[in-house]
Amino acid sequence: MKDHLKKYIDQGKAPHLRGLRMLVEYSYASDKFHKLIRSKAPVVSVFGSARSKPGSAPYRRAYDVGHQLYDSGYAVVTGASRGVMQAANKGVADAIVDSMKAKYPKKTPDDIRVTREYKTKLKNRSLGLRISLPFEEGENPWVGTAATFHYFMVRKYFFASLSQAFIACEGGWGTRDELFEILTLVQTGKAPVMPIIYLSDDASHLRYDLQHAVSEKFIDANDLKLIDIVKHPAQAVKLIDHFYKRFKKVEYLNKDVIRIHIRNKRPAIQSQLKKIWPRYQGYFQDYRLSSKHLDLIGFSGGSYGKVRELIDKLNRDT
Repeated sequence: MKDHLKKYIDQGKAPHLRGLRMLVEYSYASDKFHKLIRSKAPVVSVFGSARSKPGSAPYRRAYDVGHQLYDSGYAVVTGASRGVMQAANKGVADAIVDSMKAKYPKKTPDDIRVTREYKTKLKNRSLGLRISLPFEEGENPWVGTAATFHYFMVRKYFFASLSQAFIACEGGWGTRDELFEILTLVQTGKAPVMPIIYLSDDASHLRYDLQHAVSEKFIDANDLKLIDIVKHPAQAVKLIDHFYKRFKKVEYLNKDVIRIHIRNKRPAIQSQLKKIWPRYQGYFQDYRLSSKHLDLIGFSGGSYGKVRELIDKLNRDT
């Protein structure tokens, strides 16, 4: 029945089939990632140019960031294609092999890759959201769980819903689209505040663009706090670790309450709040701190960059 429906949707020409196809893609991907969304490692999106060649600086940075993210307990989701995306997935795959060498000292890397344990870890920690394009190949060989989409909008939804952080490497229009899409969602409150990082050894092009937008008052100066720009993979992973040091996630209960779920260290959070809260009274009416949540009440509607700034300060030890 599913095969018949897929054939009908793929070959049909009626305009209403587009909406049906979007719904089918959404249901298909939800089934694929249901268990991962609920209980596995926190997911970080890594994206960048599919044209970066193996051995190039962007490829090496993406490989290193994939490897280090796995070592730090994260899963990685990419666009499943070649270039930067393949590098990040391969970084995860090689990190899995490296982590298993102590357990299997007599096995070669190739031997480890055929074990059920390796395949399970790859399935849970190396993810891919592929877009179907006429000039693109299938997913790269280092993806453990993949879904293929016809519509960019459905694919973007899953990037946003799966991920707790985003790392953009250098790339073309597609990379810029994905980077500014998530920045727009966070800036407008359609997605919760989360780490958004640009990884490049020379990001002067992006800095110039952002500063121009601020100088022309196209964006608020505080919006720049929504993005971090770094040169090295270790810096990117450290920023994500720091963001989630004392908190699990951010969610918006309604227009009046921003809820930050606490991981631990409530006394440290309380101590920091007492020190810094006066600086934020112009942005929030009040706060409530319990053992599980920090609720920011009555957000003024200004830049969500102030929410990011507050989280960073609450994660400090002093």
